Amino acid sequence: MSFLKVVRRLYSLVFYHGWVKRKTARTVTTDLLGFSLTVPPSVFHPKFYFTSKFLGEFIQSLPLKGKKVLDIGCGSGILSLVAAAAGASVTSIDINPAAVVATKENARRNNLSESIASHESDLFVQLNPNVHQFDYIITNPPFYPGKANTVAEKAFKGGDANVFMRRLAKSAPAFLLPDGAILMVLSSDTDMKKALQPFEECRFVDRYAATRQLAFERLFIVELRPSSVIDPATVTHLSRCFSL
Repeated sequence: MSFLKVVRRLYSLVFYHGWVKRKTARTVTTDLLGFSLTVPPSVFHPKFYFTSKFLGEFIQSLPLKGKKVLDIGCGSGILSLVAAAAGASVTSIDINPAAVVATKENARRNNLSESIASHESDLFVQLNPNVHQFDYIITNPPFYPGKANTVAEKAFKGGDANVFMRRLAKSAPAFLLPDGAILMVLSSDTDMKKALQPFEECRFVDRYAATRQLAFERLFIVELRPSSVIDPATVTHLSRCFSL
């Protein structure tokens, strides 16, 4: 491990145990990107981590009026609020029931309840592709490897064998409208090549839409679109995708 990564790990441990863990043990109220948020215990706190703010600022730059947006892993609902305020109709899902409650409460607090529908769901399990079709799927995903031992850890750890990304890559195309896209934020603090490998196998076309350098890491917003061109070379990739 490089010296920079060692310093990063030490900083994270001190920051988490000295500040974040104590703050997230109780319900707190905070402001971010012009919205008032209530964040209960076990729900990802968007102000303590830079990923949500970075993706939220990018979403604010998009022409979303009249668009349909799915927020996967909605947490406090900050990305849903940003998209709804820009004119989108938003569906918010999270595996953590406390996050679903928080998103509903924060939509009410910010007068956006009519534009945000929140559901408890493990990825797409509670959605129907014949009913739910989206222009954008947005997510601040659990990109760290390893099994989550608590519901709070599910916001950070995507499971062994890259399972969250594999499930997302396999299922997302059925829920995207023509020319629809996934927008996700990733960090150089993890293995980005491995994180994006399932999308490559499922024939997504990707591009880096934005990047930001922080003290110990670089953040990336990745835009992923399913390939619309099927040729003989695609068959092997598709068979690998469907076996995920």
